[in-house]
Amino acid sequence: MPRPLKTSLALAAIATAALGLSACASSANAAGDASQAASSKDGSAEVLLVATGASPKPYTYLDENDELTGYDIELLKLIDEKLDDVDFKYEVADFPALFAGLDSGRFDIVANNLSATEERRQKYDFSDPYIEAQFGIALPANSKIGKVTSLDDLAGKRTYGTPGLNFTKMLEAYNEEHPENPIIIEYTELDLQLQFQNLAAGLVDFTFAERVVYDGYGPDAGLDLTFTPLDSDYLVDTYGTNLYSAYAFSKAKDHSAALKKINGALNELLEDGTVSELSKEFFGGLDVTPRR
Repeated sequence: MPRPLKTSLALAAIATAALGLSACASSANAAGDASQAASSKDGSAEVLLVATGASPKPYTYLDENDELTGYDIELLKLIDEKLDDVDFKYEVADFPALFAGLDSGRFDIVANNLSATEERRQKYDFSDPYIEAQFGIALPANSKIGKVTSLDDLAGKRTYGTPGLNFTKMLEAYNEEHPENPIIIEYTELDLQLQFQNLAAGLVDFTFAERVVYDGYGPDAGLDLTFTPLDSDYLVDTYGTNLYSAYAFSKAKDHSAALKKINGALNELLEDGTVSELSKEFFGGLDVTPRR
């Protein structure tokens, strides 16, 4: 089971985020005040503020008690236990605000299943990877689209796109190369559960998804959907997709020493099988750790 959180948000701040106000300044300030109020391990540890969108589940989310958890978060807690001189505080914010916070230096780290793309590496530092993703296409069970082996099979079809997401950028890259018959992107800030519900209802034709996210928001939520994995080499070779997720660090401050310590603890947990067991716990027995 996930180990107890050693450094947690105040309940009032998480409750505010749970009500969907995390993007507002009042929520950010409340969470930040709660984080600053919490004490570090011995008063001298370096305190790093970790931001997360608390979505998608099971990577990061608020549980039934409005407490922050998820694979990304619980792994950081395990890393925290190994480090005496680094301490983590947590804050919830909407997804676009995560990058703005990294840019300004307000947030030290973002934990949100971020693909460590080359574009992002130009702006942020990344930890060693802790996830190797499987991307694919989710369709309604009665879809007439047929077999999908590439994005070419989805030309002219409608889907949701959340600005800034890796999936959306791939779709945008496809459309730039195929302006005569693009994929129709309906930009949205709908939460993932609503997106999958609307997909099942036929309001869009497909969605791009990771396998574990699809499982949690699709069949596990009782929706009649199917999932077709896309070839990883195709995505990497065609779109430069990065299959590996990692923690992003702001370059507004020098985090090199902390990053080295965090990578050391992370790799110890990868080597001894702890991360693999954590993955299986959160992803229904699936091991998403990078192949080593």
